Amino acid sequence: MPRRTSVFVSSLMAAALLLPAQAASAGTVQEAPTTSTTWTGVDRTWLGGPRAEIPEDRYAMAGGCYAIRAASGAYVVKAGKSFAASAGDRAGAERFRFQATDLGSYLLYDSGETFLSASEGTVGVATDAVTQSGPGQMAGGLALEQTDRAAEEIARGPVNEASGRGNHIVQTTTPSELADWEIKEAGTGEFTVLLPATGEALGVHENGQLAVVAGEQAAKFAFELTDGCAVYPEVEINVEGPIVGGQTTFQETRGYVDAHLHMMAYEFLGGRARCGRPWHRYGAPYALVDCADHEPGGRGAVLEQVLTKKTPGSEHDTSGWPTFTGWPTHYSLTHEQAYYKWLERAWRGGLRMFTNLLVDNNQLCKLYPYKRNSCNEMDGVRLQARRIRELERYIDAQSGGPGEGWFRIVTDPFEARRVINEGKLAVVLGIEVSVPLDCGETLEVPRCDEAAIDRGLDEVWGLGVRQMELVNKFDNALSGVAGDSGDTGMVVNQGNLGETGHYWKMDTCTEADGEAHDKTQHNFHDTSGAPDEFTGRDALAGGIFGLFGSLGVAPVYPEGPHCNVKGLTPLGEKVIREMAERGMIFDPDHMSARAQTQALNLVESLGYSGIMSSHGWSNDTVYPRILKLGGMVTPYAGGSGGFANEWLKTRAWADDRYYFGFGYGSDVNGFGSQGGPRNGPNPVEYPFTGFGGATIDKQRSGTRVYDINTDGVAHYGLYPDWIEDLRRIAGDAIVEDMARGTEAYLQTWERAVGIAPDACRPDVPDLTHREMSRLSVGMTPREVLEAVGQPTERTGSTFRYCMERGHTVSFDFTEDGHLTSAKYPKGR
Repeated sequence: MPRRTSVFVSSLMAAALLLPAQAASAGTVQEAPTTSTTWTGVDRTWLGGPRAEIPEDRYAMAGGCYAIRAASGAYVVKAGKSFAASAGDRAGAERFRFQATDLGSYLLYDSGETFLSASEGTVGVATDAVTQSGPGQMAGGLALEQTDRAAEEIARGPVNEASGRGNHIVQTTTPSELADWEIKEAGTGEFTVLLPATGEALGVHENGQLAVVAGEQAAKFAFELTDGCAVYPEVEINVEGPIVGGQTTFQETRGYVDAHLHMMAYEFLGGRARCGRPWHRYGAPYALVDCADHEPGGRGAVLEQVLTKKTPGSEHDTSGWPTFTGWPTHYSLTHEQAYYKWLERAWRGGLRMFTNLLVDNNQLCKLYPYKRNSCNEMDGVRLQARRIRELERYIDAQSGGPGEGWFRIVTDPFEARRVINEGKLAVVLGIEVSVPLDCGETLEVPRCDEAAIDRGLDEVWGLGVRQMELVNKFDNALSGVAGDSGDTGMVVNQGNLGETGHYWKMDTCTEADGEAHDKTQHNFHDTSGAPDEFTGRDALAGGIFGLFGSLGVAPVYPEGPHCNVKGLTPLGEKVIREMAERGMIFDPDHMSARAQTQALNLVESLGYSGIMSSHGWSNDTVYPRILKLGGMVTPYAGGSGGFANEWLKTRAWADDRYYFGFGYGSDVNGFGSQGGPRNGPNPVEYPFTGFGGATIDKQRSGTRVYDINTDGVAHYGLYPDWIEDLRRIAGDAIVEDMARGTEAYLQTWERAVGIAPDACRPDVPDLTHREMSRLSVGMTPREVLEAVGQPTERTGSTFRYCMERGHTVSFDFTEDGHLTSAKYPKGR
C-alpha cells in the first residue's frame, strides 16, 4: 500500500481544527456527487465569445473576420487580381477571415474564397514532411506542395522597387507557404505581416498596391473587427450547449475517458500505411486526403482491399474531403478516423480524458513497401511524441494563444484534474510497441540490459509518457506475448520469427496456468483456430504480413487451450518495478497469460494501484485482480451491444473499497475496426441530449452527414452518438458509470504517485490527530493529498475525511485552492 507522504509538517494547525465529527459510512461503491456539487458551463472565447474591436495580441485574430487598415488610413480592397490600400472607410474594405495555421500565423481568406498571397512560385517546398527541413518544413511537419501557378502568372505586375524581386501580392485559390503570414505586434493596435517562407514582409507601394518588401521595410497595419467574411472550409461540430466543468479545479471530475487511442498513428509503420492525418495547418481539405498509392480510383489500395474483403483491384472513392463517399468507415483501417475536429466533437459531447498510445511496429514497417520514417519503434515513439505536442500548439493557435486550447497534454493526476474541471480535454501519453525501450530479444538472448532500461525509462518519462504496455505483437526481452489467433496468428507469427529468430512457443496450457490462456493457434485437434480472414481486432497486422510477408511454415501447435511458455522475464520485472517507482500506469494488455499472472503477482506484492487494462487484451482472470488493486479496466469499445455486456461483467467485479467508474479503449487509428451499426430496436434519435445537457445533432463533414444508426462509429466524432446508443440499450446507469470514468482514472493515478487511499474504508486505518496535524492553513489541495491521502468526497471546494473513533471532518478551500478551515456537523 502506498505510504502517506508529508510535504511539510506545520505547527500552525490549531487543535480546534482537528476535533472529531460524525462517523462516515464505508464499504459501498461510491455514488455520484449529490446536488451539493454544481457542474457549470465554462465560458471560453474559443467557443465563439465576444471579440475585441481591435485584437489584443497577435493570437486573438484566430478565426475572426477583420478589415485591414494601412498606416495611411486607407483600407485594403481587391484591386483586379491583387490587393491595394485604397478604400476610404471600413464599409468599402475587403473582409478577411484570419485562418490560423500556427501560433500567430494566418491565411488571409477573402470574401471571394481566395487567399492573399505573394506572387512568386513555391519557395523551398519540402516534398517529405519528416526528412526535409528549411522553409518547406511547416509547423507540425506538414509540408505543402501546392501553389496556384495560374494565378501567379496572371498577377505578375510592375517591379517592386523596394525589394527588387518583382514580387506582387495576388489572389490565389490554393494556400501555400507564400500565403502563410506571420503576424507580429508593432505597437498598440498595430501589427506587421511577415512572410517566413522568404524572410520578407507585407508592404504598401506608393500607389497603394500591396507588395512584398524587405523585412525591415514591413508596413504597419491595423485589424478592425467586421462581418461578412467567407466561412473557411472545415469539419463541423454539430454540438450545442455549455462546456461542462467544475466549480473548482480540484473537485471530483465528470467526463468520459478513452484509455487507448492512436491519434498520431499517421506516422507509424513508416508514415505511409495510413491515409490522411489528424490535422494540417491548412485544414480539412489538406488533412483528409487519400494515399497516393491508392490511385487510380482506389485500385492501388491492395491493403485496404484485403482488410475490407474486397476483390483485388476494386475501386473506392479516393476524394476524401468534402464528399467522403468512400471513407472513413467503421471497418476501414487505412484511413484517418481521428481528425482533430472529430475529436473536438467528442470532447464537446463529454470526452474529458484520453490516453494517446504512441505506436509502431518494426517488422510491419519493414514489410510495408511505402515509407518515409525510420522503422525503429522508439524512433516512432519520439516522432509521435513531438507530433502530438505540435497538434496541441495548433489547437492553441485556433483558440486564441499559448495554453488557451481545449487540448492539454498532462503529466500528473493533479494537472489532469485541473484541466478536466476547467472543461478541457486532458491527454495522457502512453506507449504500445513490440520492442519498448529497444528491449528486444534474439533466440531468447536480450538485446538490452538493466542500464538500458533505466536510460529508456528516463527518456520516455522526459517525453511525457505516463502509461505503458510491455509488449504488443511479438515476444521481447521483457515478456511473452498472447499472440493472435487463426490465420492472422499464422502470418503474425512470421513477424515473431523475423523479430526474435523463433516462432511463438505455444503449448497446451497446464493446470498451473489456471483458467487463463492465450490466443488459440491452428492445430489438428479442434476447429478453434479457424481462419479469421484478417478482420476484426488487430486485422491490420495480419493484412500487412499476409500481403507482403514471407509466408514460411508456421508451426501447427498441440491441442488447445494454448499458453505461451514465455512469461515475465527478470528484465520485465525490472521495468514494472521502475514504472511503479515513477508512478506510471502499467498496462498488462497483450502479455502472455503466464506473464500477466506473474506481473499481477508482482504488482500485488508491491501494493501498487497504478495498473489498468486499456483495451480488452487481458483476460477474465486478470480483470478482477486489477480492480481489487484499485486499478481500472476499460474494455475495447467495438459494438455497443458487446460493450454493454462488458460493462455488466466489469461492474460485477468492482471492488467496493474503490471509486468505480467505467471507460473504453477505442483503439481508433490502430489495428482494430470500430463498432458498426447496431440495427436493433430503439435506435438513436437526432438531435439528442447528451453530456451536461448538450444538444447533439448528426455530424456533418463537408457534404457528408453521419448517422450512428447507419454508419456506426465511422470516425471519432461519433463516440457521443455511440454513448447515446449505449443508453438506448442499457439505460442511464451505464452512461452514469462512464461519466465517472475520469475520476476513477485520476484516483488510480493518484494512488500510483503515492497518494494514500481513502481512509473511509474498513481496510485502511482512519486518520489520527497526529496525522492531521500535518495540515496548515494555506496548503493547496495537492499538498493536503500528499500529506494525508485521498478524501472520501471532493465536493466543490470541500474535502471530507474520516478520522479515528468514526468521526469525520470537512476541510474548506478558497476558490483558488488554499486551505482555510474545517467544518463539523452540528451536535458533534
